[in-house]
Amino acid sequence: MRKAISARRARPGVGRIGGAVLLALATVTVGVAAAQAQTRPAFVPTPDPAIYGTSQPVAASVTMNDGVALSAQVVYPTNPVTGLRAPGTFPVLVTQNPYGTAISNPLTPGTYYVDRGYIYVAVSVRGSGTSGGQMDWFGTQQGQDGATVVNWAAHSLSGSNGNVGLDGCSYLGVDQWYTAAQVGPNSALKAITPFCTDADMYNDITTVGGVPTSFIPALSQVLPRGPQDNAQTDPLSVTVNDLTSGGARSYNDDYWNSIDVQQLMPQIVANGVPALSETGWNDLFPGGSIGDYTAAQNAFFGRPVTAPITAGEPVTGRYQTIVGPWTHSENTSGDVLNELKEAWFDTWLKGSPTGMASTTTPLHMFENNATRWVDSAAWPPAPSTGTYYLNNGGTLSAAQPTTTGTDSIYYSFPWFPATYNSPALSQATVLDGPIDVSLYIKSTTPDALVAATVNIVAPTGAVTKLGDGSLLASMRQLDTQQSWFGANNTLIKPVHPFTQASQSLLTPNQTVKMDISVLPNFTLIPAGDRIQVQLSSQAPSNFHLPLAPTPQQTANLNFGTFTVSHAAQMASSVTLPFASPGAFTTSPVNWGPSS
Repeated sequence: MRKAISARRARPGVGRIGGAVLLALATVTVGVAAAQAQTRPAFVPTPDPAIYGTSQPVAASVTMNDGVALSAQVVYPTNPVTGLRAPGTFPVLVTQNPYGTAISNPLTPGTYYVDRGYIYVAVSVRGSGTSGGQMDWFGTQQGQDGATVVNWAAHSLSGSNGNVGLDGCSYLGVDQWYTAAQVGPNSALKAITPFCTDADMYNDITTVGGVPTSFIPALSQVLPRGPQDNAQTDPLSVTVNDLTSGGARSYNDDYWNSIDVQQLMPQIVANGVPALSETGWNDLFPGGSIGDYTAAQNAFFGRPVTAPITAGEPVTGRYQTIVGPWTHSENTSGDVLNELKEAWFDTWLKGSPTGMASTTTPLHMFENNATRWVDSAAWPPAPSTGTYYLNNGGTLSAAQPTTTGTDSIYYSFPWFPATYNSPALSQATVLDGPIDVSLYIKSTTPDALVAATVNIVAPTGAVTKLGDGSLLASMRQLDTQQSWFGANNTLIKPVHPFTQASQSLLTPNQTVKMDISVLPNFTLIPAGDRIQVQLSSQAPSNFHLPLAPTPQQTANLNFGTFTVSHAAQMASSVTLPFASPGAFTTSPVNWGPSS
C-alpha cells in the first residue's frame, strides 16, 4: 500500500529567528547563488598541490573568560626546501580535542591542510590533556571556550590572516556546533566541518527509545583528565551517574534540550556559519547528520527545525551533509574527504570560486546496494510509503489481517526474536527515509522493552540490516507535533517526549499501542528480496548501540512476557518510505569511498 507523504510540521522551537527576517535573507542568498551559478564552474573536487611543508608543533596557551587556560599545539606552513616558516599570513583551522596530549598532535589531522596554505591548531578541551578546568559533556561552557579560541586564533595567533575554520570528527566534530552557536554574528569563524556527528544528543547516542546506552559511561572511563579535573566530581560525572542510576538526565530534561544541536541551529544560522557535516549509514548514530542538515536548512528559511524538507522547498548550499556507507570515523582522514573539506574551507576562508556552495542539492547520500552517490534536497526524498502488517505464521502482508493472532516474547530470552517476512518483492524499490514499527502489545510486567530490526533478505538467504530502534512501552506517549506523518495520517517517524512526566507504566495484561522509530536508510532493494521485521525483548548483538537499562527499568522488565497482537482490530504493522529507483540519478561528484 503506497501513500503520499505530506509530513506534519513540528511546532517552532524556542528562540527561533523571525521568519520574515530569514526569508528576506534567504531571498538575497538564493539570488546570489543563482548569479554565482552563472559565473562559477560546476563543482568538481580538484585537490590543490602541496606547495608548503609543515613545521613541528609549537606550544601555545589560550586563557578562557573565567581564567582557565587551555593548552594548544600549532603547526605552520613552511618553505619545503629550507624548512623555515613561510612568510605572510594564512587562514587558521582549529580542532578541539578531549582525548588528551596522546592524540592531540596537530600533525596527524593538519598536515594535509598546512601543506596547502593553512595554519592548523589542536586545542585540548577544558578538563582534558594539559588544559585546566573540569570536564563536561559538551554544553554552553564548551561553546564559549570554542568562541574564545576562535577569537584568539583570528586576532592573537602569529601568522593568522583573521579567517578561522573548525575541523574534526566525532567529539571533535560535535563541539564545532556549540562553538558556532556561541561566536556571535560577523565573527572570524567562517566555516565548520563537523564530521561523524549526531543531531539530537539524547535520542541519537545517550539513549535509544528511553533506555540509556553504555556509550557515555564507557567513554568517560577512558577520557584523559586534565591536571585540575576530578573524574568523581566533574560535570561529566553528573551525567554518568544519572544515566546509570536513573536520575534526572536519564530522561530528556532541560539539560539535553540545551545541547540539542537541532535547537541550537537557528543561532548557528544567525551567526552566519556555513557547515559541511558528515556521518555514515553504519555509524554509532546511523545517518545522524541528516538531522543537522534538515535543522540547518529549516532554520535558514524560517521553518520549524525538526520538520522534514519536502520536495520544492528552498534549500541553500551553505549547509550540506555527506552520508556514506561507513562506520564511525571511517575514511574521514582519507584523500577524498580531505579534498572535499579543503574545497569547503577554500570556498569560505579563501574566497576561492569552487562552485561548491552553488548547489541546489546539498544532501549527498550513498545509495546502498546501488553503489552510487545521489544528491537530494528533500528529506525524505520521495513522496510515498508502503505498509506491511504482522500476521500469523511470521508473515508480513500488504493486507490487514482478518484473523486473531499473537506472538509472545520473553524478557529472559532475547535470543529468540519474533520474525516476520514479506513475500518477495515483484519489482525493485528504494528505501529512502525513517521507518515506523507500530505495535499493539500487552505485558505481564509494568513495562516492556521492544527492540525492532528491519532487514532485507535476499533469495540466497543473506540478511542485510536496514535499520533498528527500540522503545520502552512506558515511554510510548507520542509527540504528534514533532512526529512526521504521511497522507491519511500515516505515521512515518514517531517522536516521543521521553520525559519523566510522560512516563506511564503498564497495567499488566492491558493492551497498549506503541510506535518504534527505526533509524533511516537509503538502500536499493532488488526485486526478489523480502522485507523482514524482527522483534526482541533486548537489543540484539548487531544493534547499533549497546543498551544499559537503569536499575528501576530492569526491575520493571524482569521475568516479563510481552505479547504482540496481529488481530484485525489491533493490527501491528511496519511502515517504510519507498521510492522508484528511477527517481534518483547518479551524482557527478564522488563524495567518498564506496566501502
